[in-house]
Amino acid sequence: MRALLAAAVALVVALLVAPAAFGAAPAAEIRGPDGSLIAAASRSPFAYPRDGSVLRVGSMASTAGGLELRDVSVLGGAVQAARLLVPSRGLAGASVEGLSVGGRAEPGQANTLLSLGGPSYLVVLQEAVVPDSAPGVVGLRVYVGSAQRGLPAGAQILVGLARAKVAPPKREEHATAQPFWVLGVTPPVSSSAPPLLGVPDPFAGARATSPLGERAVAIAERYLGVPYVWAGADPTGFDCSGLVMFVYRQLGIALPHFSGSQWYSGLRVPLDDLRAGDLVFFDMGPNGPGHVGLYIGDGRFIEAPHSGAVVQISTLFDPSRALSYVGAVRPY
Repeated sequence: MRALLAAAVALVVALLVAPAAFGAAPAAEIRGPDGSLIAAASRSPFAYPRDGSVLRVGSMASTAGGLELRDVSVLGGAVQAARLLVPSRGLAGASVEGLSVGGRAEPGQANTLLSLGGPSYLVVLQEAVVPDSAPGVVGLRVYVGSAQRGLPAGAQILVGLARAKVAPPKREEHATAQPFWVLGVTPPVSSSAPPLLGVPDPFAGARATSPLGERAVAIAERYLGVPYVWAGADPTGFDCSGLVMFVYRQLGIALPHFSGSQWYSGLRVPLDDLRAGDLVFFDMGPNGPGHVGLYIGDGRFIEAPHSGAVVQISTLFDPSRALSYVGAVRPY
């Protein structure tokens, strides 16, 4: 009996001093430039690496509506927060208390972009997509623009991830051996639609009566396969903002030829309200987002990605796109 009592006491002590488990889904993640997972925080206190010089979280706990984190330090204290409340959905009730950046107090307002020097920056309470997760809010998203503290340039530190896991999109049957994020997605075939650059136009039969955004998608699909050309804005070659500008010009809507300006050319759209024709933005920089695409639906969008590529259909579930997602705008 004495031995049994001693064992029970030892077990209680072990539970009291052990790190607290948060749950199956991590409350914070560190990801590489390609979206690969470097470290995940599912217990508190958490430190990465062991000295906590990249990320330290004092405590994390589930709440009725999301997640609460306390005593957060990122990049050796360059970013600090006393308390984060991150809802599972939307920004209602979200807050960041005791936020300081570079030793200076900041208000911690949603979707605030703060420079961390050079190409590195912080986004506060940002609606975002994270690989293998449903859309939600990231409490603090730190983009590491230059290699430091053992992290490569382009790494991201995501603190406060309160959302449920979701299954990835269904794969095409002919390509099940490939990861879902590298699959090309073919638009639905319409028997009455003639092929345009080898791609069926699903809205050809109802273009005059379709919603404006769907008409924008139908126009953009005509130019799948057109080569990327820097500053291009016609069917001989497009860059990202040139494609979007050209498409909406056909519908009587004038947009500037710069993604940073297009970011201000409409109403902000939350992830759970994205519709065909919305503009989706990526790669936030000091002059605004550096890349834009045209949303189709089901997480897919049309883009002119970069030199050497062509106008193509991509997906928000691609880790590199998910981690660089900034937000969306409806330009009409």
